[in-house]
Order: sequence, then structure tokens, then C-alpha cells
Amino acid sequence: MKIKPNASPDEYNSPYFKRNEKFCAAFESYIAAKEGEVKGSYNAWSYTIFGKIRKPKSWTLKYKKATYSSGNIWLSSKRQNLQALAEWTTNWIGNNTVDFTIRKKIKTDFLRLAISNDWKPLETSKKYIITSKGELPYFLTDLIKALEKLINSEELYQVELNNTILKIELRTDKHHFDIFDKLLNLL
Repeated sequence: MKIKPNASPDEYNSPYFKRNEKFCAAFESYIAAKEGEVKGSYNAWSYTIFGKIRKPKSWTLKYKKATYSSGNIWLSSKRQNLQALAEWTTNWIGNNTVDFTIRKKIKTDFLRLAISNDWKPLETSKKYIITSKGELPYFLTDLIKALEKLINSEELYQVELNNTILKIELRTDKHHFDIFDKLLNLL
């Protein structure tokens, strides 16, 4: 299945439509090179696209962008809200793997860090915290190193291993295929 436009005829000449079309075409090309499958749709204001790669390990990739406006014509387009996210998910089957979460800090985390021994600052960035109810998995150091660019740019939103499902969430409007390729080789 292909990624298809769901735009009105007026949108086809929009630079926003062309930008989203280019983004989706690059995604479709990348997944095709990995012998995967894609589906989704896009227009000038948004896209929702999915990819599934089965080799060397099964991964599901989701990218979503939505532009929200207040509907007030007096507000400039700079006041529009943009939501852009990516989710990379795989089934992790490892020996004695303990669930963990790495996420950006929020204002109330100083309480959590003071009260609980399960929550700690991430060693590589004080803007992120990590929690686990046991010994952290052996691959975590390599995973953090692979995601270092996203941690430094603060595009990484959360990494979670829960019941053998590894999910990496980003808040970005970029593909980051270079980083995903590192994960394919790592995991």
C-alpha cells in the first residue's frame, strides 16, 4: 500500500503540501529500501504515515504531523500549534530484561527524585530521568549512545521497555533515518 494525498485540489500548489509530500516520499523510499510496507496519507496541514520493516528485526515506524490553528484570522501563522512526532516500536525479547523508562524531566520530578530510589537523573543528560524496578538491561548503554544526538537536541521524548515492547518516542519533524539505522544494527 502507498502513502496517498488526501488534500483538496486547492492544496496541491501549496509549499506546505509540497514539503509534506517530499517528507512522505522520502519515508516511502526508505521503507521500500528495507523491503518494508507503508501506508498513510498527507495534505498541506498534516500527515500520518506508518512503515513496517521485518528484517533484520521487526519494527513499526509511525510519523505524524498536525498543524492546529485558533481559527482567528488576526493571529499570524506563527501562532499556529504544530505537533510533530515519531514512534519507533519493536518487540524486544531478551533474557532477564527489566522494564525501564527514560523521559524528559518535568517540573515536579524533583519530588520524585528526592522520594524514590527508582528514579535517577540520566548520566549523559541532566534534562532526562530514568526509572527501573531492577537492574538495567545490558544493552541500555549502547542504546543511549545511539540516541545521543536526539538526547542532546531534546527531540527524544521517551524510551520505554514495557512487557518486551521497546518504544522510542520523538518530538520532531525530521526522519532521523541515520539514528534508526544505528538501532537496526544495535538491536
